[in-house]
Amino acid sequence: MRRIEKYNVAVIGDENLAVGFRLAGVKKVYEIPKNADERRLAREYLKEILEDPKIGIIIVHEKFSKHVEDIVLEYKGKNIPIVVYVPGIEGPAHPDVKEYYKQYVKKVIGFAVEF
Repeated sequence: MRRIEKYNVAVIGDENLAVGFRLAGVKKVYEIPKNADERRLAREYLKEILEDPKIGIIIVHEKFSKHVEDIVLEYKGKNIPIVVYVPGIEGPAHPDVKEYYKQYVKKVIGFAVEF
């Protein structure tokens, strides 16, 4: 029988997202403060998280996605970790969220999935 691995979650977010996930029990939370260099910090944090073999899911605030998209696409086709972009309290950045995630999944795994 194949052994089931246990992976952890890491989060890259603004203050609101960070607080929410800390309250939910996530231990690896990387907060990007207001007025910080978002691009530099998001990339730095993601690279650090990707070095940790115990991380299976990386949750990134969608407003930082444009800063890390190229790094995420380098991992296209690998099973672990999975990177998920989530909206913050201001709501989704994309008017048609379903279509956005449909296209995102296609880009990451290489084929379309209907849901």
